[in-house]
Amino acid sequence: MKIWALLFLAQAWAAPAGSDEHAASIYQIIFPLVNFVIFVYLLKRFALPWARSEMRSRRDDILSAVRDANEGKRRSDEMVRDYQGRLAGLSEEAEQIRKMLRKEGEAEKERLVRDAETLSLRMKADADFLAEQEVKIARHQVRQEIARLAEEAAHKMVQRHLTEADQKTLVEDFMVELSGIR
Repeated sequence: MKIWALLFLAQAWAAPAGSDEHAASIYQIIFPLVNFVIFVYLLKRFALPWARSEMRSRRDDILSAVRDANEGKRRSDEMVRDYQGRLAGLSEEAEQIRKMLRKEGEAEKERLVRDAETLSLRMKADADFLAEQEVKIARHQVRQEIARLAEEAAHKMVQRHLTEADQKTLVEDFMVELSGIR
């Protein structure tokens, strides 16, 4: 109410430059006051609720944005901690991978050496077998050649030393043996 009194008094005491002639009439004071009261009433009735709803809406939007920003910051901080943890464990993980690969490499090396030894033993056994077969074949060929040469020598010797009578005797003996077999 103090504002009303101040405004009313300001109107009452305010005087135009040439106010010495007459005093302000009551209408000159009441009409502006009524006009002002109506203006304040309209502001309170229509503009103030709208302004309040706009301010509430704006406040809610700002609070929502702040909450979203806080949530985003929390997620970002969580991701940073996660990545920092991963980076901290990265060297350890790399060392584990290096050890694992080294073990696998050693195992592969041992397997390859074993396979190579097995293959060399198999190749040696195959070579020994082939050498034995070649020796057997060579012995057989030598025996055949010796038998052929002995046969030729015997044939020549028989032709030189065999007489007609010896040949007849041999044929008769052969015939007797054949008749005994039947």
